[in-house]
Amino acid sequence: MTNPRPLRSCDLVSFPAPVIARCALVGAAIFLGQGAARATTIHDLADLSIEELMAESVTVTSVSKREQKLSDTASAVTVLSNQDIRRSGVTTVADALRLVPGMNVGSANASEWSISTRGSNSLYANKLLVVVDGRAVYSPMFSGVYWDIEQTLLDDVDRIEVIRGPGATVWGANAVNGVVNVVTRSAKDTQGGLVYGAAGDVEDLGGGMRFGGQLAENTYYRVFATHLTHGDHVLANGKDAGDGWQAQHGGFRMDHYPDPDTQLTWLTGATTVRTDDTLTDARNANTLARFQKRLATDTTFEVQAYYDQRVREEVQRVNSRIDTVDLTAQHTFPMGERIDVIWGLGYRHMEATLEQTSPVLEVRDGEVRSQLFSAFVQNEFKVIPDQVVFTAGVKIEHNDYTGVEIQPSVRGIYKPTRRQTLWAAVSRAVRTPGGVEGDDILAVAISPPIVGPDGGLYVPRIVGNPETRSEVLWAYELGYRIQASRRVHADLALFYNDYSDLISMGTTREFIPGTPVGSMDIPGANAFGGQTYGGEVSVTVAPTPFWKLTASYSLLIADIIDPANPQPDSIERGSPRNQAALRSSHDFGRWSVDATVRYVDAILFVPSYITADLRLAYRPNDQFEFALVGQNLLQDQHREQGPPLLSSNSEVPRGFYGKITWRF
Repeated sequence: MTNPRPLRSCDLVSFPAPVIARCALVGAAIFLGQGAARATTIHDLADLSIEELMAESVTVTSVSKREQKLSDTASAVTVLSNQDIRRSGVTTVADALRLVPGMNVGSANASEWSISTRGSNSLYANKLLVVVDGRAVYSPMFSGVYWDIEQTLLDDVDRIEVIRGPGATVWGANAVNGVVNVVTRSAKDTQGGLVYGAAGDVEDLGGGMRFGGQLAENTYYRVFATHLTHGDHVLANGKDAGDGWQAQHGGFRMDHYPDPDTQLTWLTGATTVRTDDTLTDARNANTLARFQKRLATDTTFEVQAYYDQRVREEVQRVNSRIDTVDLTAQHTFPMGERIDVIWGLGYRHMEATLEQTSPVLEVRDGEVRSQLFSAFVQNEFKVIPDQVVFTAGVKIEHNDYTGVEIQPSVRGIYKPTRRQTLWAAVSRAVRTPGGVEGDDILAVAISPPIVGPDGGLYVPRIVGNPETRSEVLWAYELGYRIQASRRVHADLALFYNDYSDLISMGTTREFIPGTPVGSMDIPGANAFGGQTYGGEVSVTVAPTPFWKLTASYSLLIADIIDPANPQPDSIERGSPRNQAALRSSHDFGRWSVDATVRYVDAILFVPSYITADLRLAYRPNDQFEFALVGQNLLQDQHREQGPPLLSSNSEVPRGFYGKITWRF
């Protein structure tokens, strides 16, 4: 695609492909210069104890921003391990989230996903906060996540932690319906090399490399680069949709341990994505530094800073560049034997440049700046240590659109036995208006011209409104976990969400005459509210040391009507009421078989469907793995999402690909 005018001459990611190529060359040179590296062992189910397969030993950091056992968290949390991701056969973080109970993942086309939990799902889902290695990838300008640009080397992902429900007390605004926290492994844990290649009929071509080594006795690094070419999805008539895409991703990570209580981390990455149908070129460059220090027993201090630049050139939408600088600090310490305190401060500065490329969208202000100040504190009270724990916290933020926002939560845990946990929580979370909602910077045409009061033709357009307030959620949650035996674990979570001040089209209409047609501007407004309720349950069983089964079911009932929407029940019917899945992982010596069957209930414009994925792998030794993956096996094709605004819509076809991985 030829951009009619460069956004800025100092664009740091105008030529990211050479950067990625250099990463690959550096990795190859290091490998050739150092010779054979230490082999990396790939674990199968037989290498792990039954307890390691269950939640008893799983730790998370997303709930309180400090490490704690999953069994001790007062929140609905699912952790996808590196093994879960690898054995599923997925190639993107977006598709990996299909493994999470209650998470609704719908493919709108080959390169765009609708992802949310507990409702409010669409291509522009705006109530799910996504964080990658401490870096927020939720767009403060467009209120959502562009999943196409979130490429990563999945073999280096340590875990994906997913909170179903609000996490605003520690994560801040927009962590309303959930939080996705992607955590990659340290460079120390990814020593040695990895090379893989894949080819298929939908996942056309994929490949990548990673090499990790030491710069000094306590300094570790890794460099990596990946490429993925994804083929077209199909139209309802079976013809190719022409929506294939290509992505390149590369970078490096360095971890330095000057002493056993200190860690310094530096990450840098670059990603490019080219999408065929929407003629989109997306680019991202980022760098992050983090300092962590254990000062004393149960006392830690952490400082983090990152810079993130995102450029999207879209012929059918708008060109944009968003630069973000983010600084945070947090401190954890005990107050006596029964109280633990964590508190932190944050500052974020965002600058955006917009450029009109389509007659459907009018850019009214091409230069936007905003600031965010935040502070949080959370206290954990051990009323009866290891049995009754009470947690209370609050996050206070100030943004340029709605001013001060206060987001408190109260959580409690009761453990009648070591293997049982009852928990409850009450939280307030807000979604602040994005730049295009909270300011008059963009006008989006939503339908063909209509006849106005004077008999002339006017194009209806949605415009921003500086008077818009934040959307508000009060969430009430209840959960129960039980490790029934060494081989059986169950997790149940129930919720009731009460929303108010949800943003939609307002009732004001401003008619602006024009030739040959004028415009009818409709400012956004806090027009409605409603409730959702339901729950998720999952049961994991290990019948043998070589076999693990996980069954899950989620129920979502919505009572939300948007009176200003042409289809007022679009929110109620935008997310499936029922979802269910069954996953099986089985090892047969050096062979492994992983299968997943999923049922997704009907949504607006999309009938219900059942589909299945299958992965067969053979490991002749710890260095090589050969895998064959089949995806969406039960139908030739199926639709997962209705027609999105300003984008294409296609159906997901059945696909196969093979993959070879070499670890050295």
